Amino acid sequence: MEIRFGKRKRIRFSDKSHPTRGIVSVGLGILSLIVLVVLCIVSGRAKGNAGIGIGFAGIWALGMSIAGFILAVRCSREEDIYMATPAVGSVLNGVLTLILMMLFFKGAM
Repeated sequence: MEIRFGKRKRIRFSDKSHPTRGIVSVGLGILSLIVLVVLCIVSGRAKGNAGIGIGFAGIWALGMSIAGFILAVRCSREEDIYMATPAVGSVLNGVLTLILMMLFFKGAM
């Protein structure tokens, strides 16, 4: 149902809601991005010799981004939801997963 007040305002009544798993997916993506930036800063200051703890934190960030991507994909199949959060979550976590995988493969060579 849509109500118009002239040409300026619209009020929409909808049964759609923001999915919890989509919001969690975006949160995991943002947290993974923050961890990646912090790890890059720490590793840069140590000139590449930051230690194994930084590597484990990077693997943890990779796990968070993979989990966020899976949550976003599963959430996008639900009905009567706003698709913004699953779309943002899947793109953000997908890009972060690719970046982290490239970093790990580059570091392994």
